[in-house]
Amino acid sequence: MHILDRYILKNHLGPYMFGLAIITFIFVMDFIFRYLDLFIGKGVAFLVVLEFFILSLGHMFALIIPMAVMPATLMAFGQLASENEVTALKASGISLYRMLWPVVAASAVLTMVLVYYQNWVLPESNHKLMNLMMDIGKMKPTLEIKENIFSEAIDGYTILVREKDDRTGTIKDIQIFERKKGGMPTTIVAERGTMTFREEENVLRFELEEGEIHEMPDPRDINTYRKTHFKHFTLNIKDTDRTLKRSDRKHRGDREMSSGMMKARVREIEQSMELIRGYMHQVAVKHTVRKLGTVFPELADPAPDDEAKPPPQEPKTPKKSSTRRNRPAELVLNTLENENNVLQSNISQIHRYGVEIHKKYSIPFSCIIFVLLGAPLAIRSGKKGMTMSIGFSIFFFLIYYIFLISGEKLADRKYIEPWIAMWLPNIILFVTAALLIYGTVRETRTIDWDKFKLLKRWRGNSL
Repeated sequence: MHILDRYILKNHLGPYMFGLAIITFIFVMDFIFRYLDLFIGKGVAFLVVLEFFILSLGHMFALIIPMAVMPATLMAFGQLASENEVTALKASGISLYRMLWPVVAASAVLTMVLVYYQNWVLPESNHKLMNLMMDIGKMKPTLEIKENIFSEAIDGYTILVREKDDRTGTIKDIQIFERKKGGMPTTIVAERGTMTFREEENVLRFELEEGEIHEMPDPRDINTYRKTHFKHFTLNIKDTDRTLKRSDRKHRGDREMSSGMMKARVREIEQSMELIRGYMHQVAVKHTVRKLGTVFPELADPAPDDEAKPPPQEPKTPKKSSTRRNRPAELVLNTLENENNVLQSNISQIHRYGVEIHKKYSIPFSCIIFVLLGAPLAIRSGKKGMTMSIGFSIFFFLIYYIFLISGEKLADRKYIEPWIAMWLPNIILFVTAALLIYGTVRETRTIDWDKFKLLKRWRGNSL
């Protein structure tokens, strides 16, 4: 490696680690404020909290690593410019393109590492994090049971409460369904009550008032159904301890899958869509042939001899005749509409997978874009202080993030293609970086505001 390359990369290493530490600290503080109440309320052990935090770093680093590139580039090239080293290098015949070469090469290596990280490390980290979050959610049922939401946090029970006061434990408009193997669930409804968790007894207790119990011990015999009214009823649900019980969830969301997994899933969806389209075509053709047979009897299939009887007389009431004639058409239209809704749902799912696939490559590629954008900005504002450079860094990253999130929403709603949504921020910033680099190399303004002043003056004189 050339001594110049080592010198430029050495100037980038310190600022990059500093930027990485600062941005990581911001993300960690956000994590603490977001999940602190959850851990305190559920009494999660420290080692479990530490595991949760380490797994959360997975999706944090997917954004932190590219975000730290631009501040590092701004600080490194800003320092070179403020100490007149950029001017000395230019005087020695070394162009900005040559200065950028080692940093672009390093960012390309970082891009490849991030692509591997996005496809192999991050999906597994997200999958384990989601499993852990669901397991933690089942540790304390009183916190998991929320207003107007069916909760299945307790095995064997489905619970719905309309109003709930976490401070006093009072609940109103309660519905409890006790699921039983091979039988009808027992339903308990009550107007009001209290819900408390007794740690020493490992019991979740419901003190219910003014309600009913509906049960049918033998689901095959309706005579066994009975309804019981009560003024006061106590329900103790045992074995609802707060210990963390690990589970292995097989299902994976789009952010828990690699690009290869998602592409395979897209192929499966496309095959099912072809079957649906074939079925829709078959239904439409059969209906069309049937309609033509009523207009042109010679096109209809001949009836067998033993069934060749005159058709029964239709009722003379016009409304009934019209209804009977239109009923097959309505059934066909309903069938086609339902299948088309399934197709649209599959297309939306394909778009969501497409967004996640392209995101796994577009975000890592932004490392190269931020280097190309940060170097000319730092050189142009190096002598004016780092405040302007950091401001530019925040400004352009906000633009990138807004375009990324907006594009994801538009692609999920099928307004634009997924690849356009995910790569448009890179394209826009790349064009901006190219213009800045060209103007910096030629030592000209990227936008010549003097020409706009002359144009404005000329228009004023002509008027």
